[in-house]
Amino acid sequence: MKKKSISMLLAFGLLAASPLSFQPVEATGHAAAVKEDKLPARLENLMAIAPEHQFILRNGSARIEVELLQWTLNQYGLKTAVDGIFGPGTEKNVRQYQADKGLKVDGVVGTYTWAALYGEHEKPLDPEGKLPANLRNLMDIAPEHQFILREGSARIEVELLQWTLNEYGLKTAVDGIFGSETNKNVRQYQADKGLKVDGIVGENTWVAIYGEY
Repeated sequence: MKKKSISMLLAFGLLAASPLSFQPVEATGHAAAVKEDKLPARLENLMAIAPEHQFILRNGSARIEVELLQWTLNQYGLKTAVDGIFGPGTEKNVRQYQADKGLKVDGVVGTYTWAALYGEHEKPLDPEGKLPANLRNLMDIAPEHQFILREGSARIEVELLQWTLNEYGLKTAVDGIFGSETNKNVRQYQADKGLKVDGIVGENTWVAIYGEY
């Protein structure tokens, strides 16, 4: 009789616990994935495509590239569902991101916005706040309003460029003079970022430079 009672109690316990043993499929879906620090491989592979060759995304787009966009926005701090569908919530966050980065706020993810998004996945520069204040202040200027720099330029903006190239891993003297070394490293940086390799720091290159921060 004692054994029978124990068996009945065990059976009852298993039945009572069983509803808690099954989790909805949604619990292990996108909502969980976006909490991970590492970009999923299938999305990371998309970054082998240069920003200017990426699909232009806008409200209504439904592609895997939208997941990469949403994942990045979410990790940036703009809570975004990673569902591959570019809806009103994603558009709102894209506009906020563009405003934060000094880009044209139109809710459309084109080359400039892609370049900034790619920058989010690079190793952050200046983790201890070593960038001099006078150079950091230059970043209050939107990329499209920055001076176009080329070999021969001698301005404080060149120092910001050189400092960033140096921290990126391209050894560059920070002297404010855009010489042959800076030109060489700008070209290497542009090649790394899938930009036009011309040694001229225009809007596209500035967007990428800003993206390092």
